[in-house]
Amino acid sequence: MDTELCEVRAAGRAVYVDSSAAHSSRMPVSCRVCDARTGLTLAARGEDAWIICPDGHTTRDWRLTGEAVREVAAAAAEAGVDEVPADAEIWVRVRATTGSHEDIA
Repeated sequence: MDTELCEVRAAGRAVYVDSSAAHSSRMPVSCRVCDARTGLTLAARGEDAWIICPDGHTTRDWRLTGEAVREVAAAAAEAGVDEVPADAEIWVRVRATTGSHEDIA
């Protein structure tokens, strides 16, 4: 398991993208405290993942996985950017899962 801290900063927006044969949806990634939707940092260590907003709130969302954060970080590194610019949208792939989930604030 990867225990190294991984972070991705975004000047613009990030969205959760969930696609399957039956449906496709997009939901904004946001701070669970103040609802900030831009300027977020997505972070992961191992399987844990969290969102840090510009005001410093650290929150979690069941849709955000460590794997998804590492995928976004790899794409940003490949593009040669330290911060994803405001005119680019981060797409966070949602894990395939069934059942109910409780929001973690």
